[in-house]
Order: sequence, then structure tokens, then C-alpha cells
Amino acid sequence: MAHTIRGVLIDLSGTIHVGDKACEGAVAGLKKLRQSGIPFRFCTNTTKESVAKLKNKLVNLGFEVHGNEIFTSLIACRNIVSSRGLRPLLFLEDQALEDFQGIPTEEPNDAVVIGLSPTNFRYEMLNKAFRILIDNQSTPFIAIHKAKYFAESDGLSLGPGPFIEALEYASGVKATVVGKPEKSFYELALKDMDLLNDANHVVMIGDDIVNDLGSGAKELGLIRYLVKTGKYRDGDELRDGGVDGLFENFGKGVDAILDRLKK
Repeated sequence: MAHTIRGVLIDLSGTIHVGDKACEGAVAGLKKLRQSGIPFRFCTNTTKESVAKLKNKLVNLGFEVHGNEIFTSLIACRNIVSSRGLRPLLFLEDQALEDFQGIPTEEPNDAVVIGLSPTNFRYEMLNKAFRILIDNQSTPFIAIHKAKYFAESDGLSLGPGPFIEALEYASGVKATVVGKPEKSFYELALKDMDLLNDANHVVMIGDDIVNDLGSGAKELGLIRYLVKTGKYRDGDELRDGGVDGLFENFGKGVDAILDRLKK
């Protein structure tokens, strides 16, 4: 691929950190990328924490991160809910609710919003959401993302996707997905870097062939780099039409980007 690289989009969980541990080479890789002057943004489906808490977590892991560099599906969802004046039933962890301050959530709810919320994925809450959806099939059903699973320090864990699909199956209401791999989500970060019309000169680095490098990334023509950390499994690089680069970790991916700039 001969395109000059003008920007980089970076996944967080599984790509530069797993749980409370930075991935090998990630801190140094981000430092080198920042020093190169290439603009970058973090594009994450992380919904267990607010942007402020996420930023603090990354700083504590050794990364230099500025709040305006982080684009989360949580904020994108909040903007949709606010603009439509909805009063949702929220499946969110307490640490993420900070980003929904000011959004009314009292009953009766007129929407269902689901992020990654292990403490809420229990029968009582799921059945409450089901009843809201089945009673009015025009009820907005918003999935902040639909990842099947995510990487934790002790292995893979179920993501929100299976619970969202269970509700879709039971209620007959299809969820609208807000975060990756939706094209509109990547566009938010590209616009912020003033690179929306140069998407084929922008690298997306992630560990998930579907939710980081899937439909929206492909539609926009992003250069897709897959890293062998987080939820990566052998052979992922051969799925979904392949990728533009496969690297042991984020740091190696950054090295490849910087090497291309020298040519």
C-alpha cells in the first residue's frame, strides 16, 4: 500500500492495555508516535468508565494522554440520547454514569441503552428492558457497541453483544449500534483531525478484526493494522478480507508507520 500516512486511530483495550496493565511496547510506541507529529486519536468502545476516569487510568499506566484525544462510543451515545430527549433505562457501570449526567432516567423509560455493564446483566434488569421493548416496538433500542467478548487480565469475558442479541431475539426490536465498527463513529475522529477526506491515508490499529477493523473502517478505506494482543486469535488476519498489516504489538505497528515516513 503506497498511501502516505497522515493520521492514526488507536483502539485502547486489548491494543495498548489489557485491564490494568499496559501492553508490551505500548507506552514507548505512543511516545514515539507523539514525537513524530502525526496526529492521532483514540477510538474506543470502552463503556465501563467515563472519559475522565479512562484518561486517568491511562496516565497511571504510563501513557501521555489528553482528554480531547479520546473518542468514546459512550459520549457518542450520550449525544444521541440528549438530542432526542430520551429517558432511557441504562445498562452502564457506575464509573460510566458520569458521562450521562443530566440525562433523565426516571420511570417510565422510553428507551433502552446498553453498554458493557456486568453488574446489570442479570435477569431482573434484562427482563425490565424486554418489557419496555415488547410493549412498544418503536422504542429506541441503542447498543453502545455489540462486541461479543473483550480481553481481561485473566482471559476473555463476555461483552454486551450476546445480551443485546438476546433482547433483539425476544422482543423483535433491532438495536441501533453507535460505536465501532460503525462508519459514523470513525468519522467523528477523522473530522477532529481534519482528515475526513483523507481516510485512505489514516491507519486504524486494533486487536479486533470485526469491531476495530470491520465494516466502517473498510467502507471508509482506512489502512487496517491488526495487533496480536488482547482478543486477537490465530488466523484473525485472514478473516473479513484480510488486513493491511499484522504486528506483534502496538509498538511494532508504530515502528512500521514511522518506517514508511522515511521512505
